Amino acid sequence: MFPLYRNDNIYLVVSGIGKTLAAAGTAYLHAMSGQLPNQLFLNIGIAGHRRAITGASRVASRITDQSTGQTWYPSQIICDSLDRSPLITVETVERVYAEDAAYDMEAAGFYPIALRASTAELVQSLKVISDHPGEPVADLDLQRIQDLIGNCIDKIDSLVKALQNLADIVTSTIPTSYSLDPFFERWHFTVTQRHRLRRVLERWAVLEKDESPLTSVPSDCPSARDTIEALENALVAKRLDLHDPAAPTQPKPS
Repeated sequence: MFPLYRNDNIYLVVSGIGKTLAAAGTAYLHAMSGQLPNQLFLNIGIAGHRRAITGASRVASRITDQSTGQTWYPSQIICDSLDRSPLITVETVERVYAEDAAYDMEAAGFYPIALRASTAELVQSLKVISDHPGEPVADLDLQRIQDLIGNCIDKIDSLVKALQNLADIVTSTIPTSYSLDPFFERWHFTVTQRHRLRRVLERWAVLEKDESPLTSVPSDCPSARDTIEALENALVAKRLDLHDPAAPTQPKPS
């Protein structure tokens, strides 16, 4: 269905251009790699930008689907030499660059599919800036794109390795202090909400090991849905330093 390349640790799918193909390629990648929990998903490609920063790499801090207005906020990560930028996914090649942001055609297709398959900290999008108003996209060819990506391969490799280490931590260790029981005692959770809560608490264990998640839930929180939303909102502001991912030391909640 899609070109697929792999080694012992990494699967690579070439999805093609556009968010529909990116979404399908991400689902295909997940299926072909065994549908394992807490897998790393990294979307790599080129993007335009208003600024003349051709060759610079940017990790998406916000992903917006221009056609629908839907927006996602990937978990904030800290990785040496990798700056962040808002990323706008467009339907056709961008030539105006109206906002101070990167412009691509795939991330809004990739991100929601990958997010369903893994925890948020392990789903990221990295773009290499390829064009700007003074260096239009019409000047790009395949060799130029290969050179741009190739020049950033060390940064890409560094990010992949850091995220792989984090994936190992997420998979192997979740503190018992984040038990589900205190939540079940206060609110009624549907089966779907229980799975969602577990995912949120797994993220919390990585981002905020020293603070109970219950401290971020208002005492008068009326429902399970509001409880989960309060936890998710609290996680948005937390940053993860990939160079010091201290692992929790206790087993998973039950």
